[in-house]
This record gives sequence, structure tokens and C-alpha cells, in this order.
Amino acid sequence: MAKKVAVAALIITAFAAGLFAVLGYGLIQLLQVAVTGEAGSASAFSFFAVFITPSLFIGGVTLLALGGRALRRRLRDQQNRRSDAAAQAESWRRLYVRRDELLVRWSRYETDVALMIDYPVMTDYTDPVVRDVILAMQGIRSAEAEALDLGRGPAEASKLFRAVDRFEVAFLTAEKYARRCGQSKLNVAERSKLASARQALNIILDGAATPAEVDAAYRSLRGSLRGIIDLPDRAVADLEAHTRQSLGVHPHGSTAASAAASTPADRAA
Repeated sequence: MAKKVAVAALIITAFAAGLFAVLGYGLIQLLQVAVTGEAGSASAFSFFAVFITPSLFIGGVTLLALGGRALRRRLRDQQNRRSDAAAQAESWRRLYVRRDELLVRWSRYETDVALMIDYPVMTDYTDPVVRDVILAMQGIRSAEAEALDLGRGPAEASKLFRAVDRFEVAFLTAEKYARRCGQSKLNVAERSKLASARQALNIILDGAATPAEVDAAYRSLRGSLRGIIDLPDRAVADLEAHTRQSLGVHPHGSTAASAAASTPADRAA
């Protein structure tokens, strides 16, 4: 409606300007006749040219103004879209950082043998409190898959944000619950085995034990945990890496002593 009114006003203004120009031109012709007594050589084309000139001028200026206004609006819209896209990207980045931090904190209870021994309930997936953490984690994966399929729009960001919120609440609840329970859900024999496993782990991580002590501690640790805590593959790999380091075994199987004895001259020979 506003555009129609503006166009109508422009037409009326241009027409009125043309009429004023024609009237002015006619008045000049009359004054010339009155002063000189001779009529000018005005023609219909002259009157038309006088009429159309201001109309074209007003129309051109108006079109330029409207074009400049439209260009400024377009540039402003583009800048707003870029700003919105940057803000949305930053929001997704912060959301992923928060998710990753929570998942790393959770993964420690699945890979850190010391935490698994001290708080065994965190690996008991039959416990309702811990099961809530697993379900919340699945909710995050579902929200991420939906964002991958539908795009990272505001609705998908809101779903993932709520999923991460649920996971954080479930994880913090389980963590407090596990620290409060400790090993209290285990029987006396199981707690005794975990105490032996903790001592064996300390020997492996100490770095001052002899290779024989480290090897014996590793065997004792695995035996003590059997039937109580099922170590995930990643936890086993980390434990074995610490054990090899304590034994002075390098990744390719050479020991620290043999590596030190191997001089450049020996290798050249």
C-alpha cells in the first residue's frame, strides 16, 4: 500500500511540475509578445519538451533515490545475514565444545583404571542412575544425526542444546551418586580384590618399581579385576602402555637398556 501511494505521489508531482513548466514557458512567450510586439517561434513540440523535461528530471532523481535506498537495504540485509550466520556458527561451536568437555569427563570413568576401581558403579550399566547417562548420550547422538540430515538451523540447535543439558544433568547426578557410593555396593571379598588391584596399579604407575615388580603387579591387577570390573579395550590399551613404559619397553619392542647400548657405531656395523 505504501509503495502504491509513493508511486501515485511521484506521478502527480511530475505531472504538476510539467504543468508549471509549460505555464511558465507560456508566460515567458506572452511577456515577449508584450515587450517586443512579436510572437516567438514556439511550437507544440517546444511545449511538450518543456512539459516532459521536469517530469523526466524528477522521475530520474526519484528513481536514483529509490535505487540507492534499495541498494542500502540489500547491503544491510546481507550484513545482517552474515552476522546471523556468524552468531549461529559461534553458538554451534560453543555447544560442541560444551558437549565434548562433558563427554571427555564421562570417558575418564570408562578408561581411567584408577577411577574405575575407586568408583565401580560408574561402569555398572545396569544401575538406573548410570543407565540415564547412557540414554542421555544416545539423545545427543540422535540430535546430532538430525542436525546432519536437516541442517544446523535454530530448531536443530535447540534440540541438541536440550540433549546436552539432559546429558550434563544425568552425568553430574551419576558422578555424585558414584562418589557417594564408592565401593559400598560390593561385598567384602570384592572390595578386598579392588584394594589389591589399587595397590598393583600404584606400583605400575609409580615408576620406581623393578621390571619384575611391574610385571607381577600387572598380572595381579588383571586377576583382581576379573569378574568385578570388565575393562574396556581402550582402558586395557592405556594400562598396557603404562606397563610397557614402566618396564622400559619401547613401542618396537626394544628395552631402554638395549636402546642405550646400541651406539651409532654398532648400528653402522
